[in-house]
Amino acid sequence: MPKRGNPRVEQRVKEAVAELLEEDISDPRVSYVTVTDVRLTEDHKRATVYYTTLEPGVLSRDPSGGSGAGLPDADEAAAGLASAAPRVQGLLARRVRLRNTPILEFAPDEVVAEGRRIDELLRRVGGEQDEGGDGDGD
Repeated sequence: MPKRGNPRVEQRVKEAVAELLEEDISDPRVSYVTVTDVRLTEDHKRATVYYTTLEPGVLSRDPSGGSGAGLPDADEAAAGLASAAPRVQGLLARRVRLRNTPILEFAPDEVVAEGRRIDELLRRVGGEQDEGGDGDGD
């Protein structure tokens, strides 16, 4: 297992990247991206930025009637982040003073997706138990 960078520095980089994506990057493909974690290598030369995207289905359940149409899908968000990475890296160098500005690599946060999958499975199991009753005929 590779050694990690300083957790405090990782937190600073995470906050800065999240702010930069929101404030300085106008690409609509990254407008619904949330930075969830950053992992630095021990030498701080590379940073993996983990992110999630807003799923179109979330807005379709919105009581205000939003359909989620026009939201970038996961592939579009990944392309937008890859395109924005050099600019974010340059802005990061000015925002967070580090000996080396890490090369940014964006990766989808699989932990969040796995959590959603487990939640869905638990909902299904709960629904099956509710439908099955207790089996005594009352």
